[in-house]
Amino acid sequence: MSSERQIEIPPLSAMAFTMAVGEVVRIEDYAGGQPGDLVAFNLHDLEETFSQARTRVEEQACHVAAGNRLWTNAQPPRVIFTVLDETAGEHDLLYTPCCRYALETRFHVSRDGCHENLVRALEPWGISGSRLPDPLNLFFTVWVEPTGKLGIGKHISQPGDAIVLRAEMDCLVAVSICSVPRQSGENTGYRVTITGG
Repeated sequence: MSSERQIEIPPLSAMAFTMAVGEVVRIEDYAGGQPGDLVAFNLHDLEETFSQARTRVEEQACHVAAGNRLWTNAQPPRVIFTVLDETAGEHDLLYTPCCRYALETRFHVSRDGCHENLVRALEPWGISGSRLPDPLNLFFTVWVEPTGKLGIGKHISQPGDAIVLRAEMDCLVAVSICSVPRQSGENTGYRVTITGG
């Protein structure tokens, strides 16, 4: 018998939740143009985490699309998620999460970033800042220039765009809403729907 859970993640925050193998999560950018971060852990061994670098190597890509897999840091690496669908076109595998330091020094705002918000959301599982892996950057447009410099473009997700992932192991997941100020208005949130099981 299938079940459904819905989670609303407010602007400038993060939430954590668990998933069973085979469950599917849909993360919707309901207002459009709002980047965020996703990190994940093997629920039964929190030292095994989603690996941004391993995913780049195994998928030979700097961003993910439908059909790609998200890999862990295990040796040998294992798949933690499969991307079933996505409608935005950009989910980056290069950037670290924003943090209070970056917000203060680059954007001149004093507030917690994705790093702090993710750690706060994961506190019940004992995940400290030093154990937080680099994320899958959701709805985030990044590219590499011929010089090697990273470029960041306008976030192109439209209202209702989403990414859909299937869990390939029991996992702990945390999703944050990027705290970097938006030029097009106030930061908005995500709608998360988990089905299956």
